[in-house]
Amino acid sequence: MHEHLVAYEYGSGQAWGFVMADSPETIARRLPEVDVYYVAPRWLTHEDLAVLRDHVTVDVADPHALDHILRGSVDGALALVS
Repeated sequence: MHEHLVAYEYGSGQAWGFVMADSPETIARRLPEVDVYYVAPRWLTHEDLAVLRDHVTVDVADPHALDHILRGSVDGALALVS
């Protein structure tokens, strides 16, 4: 499995996180609500990405993966909700 940077757009912003999956296509099938980013946006620093890895990394097979991304972005990485 590989980590993939994702964002869920919810209207007034985005919740960011990492999803562990074999491929972006697997994420698209299991979590169609998120966008996969092949390259992190310039405004996301190495420190920001480390916070996301620590607080908002989920497995694609987790039936509550999207909930964890949303909750993790709010609880663990509030500054990364764009």
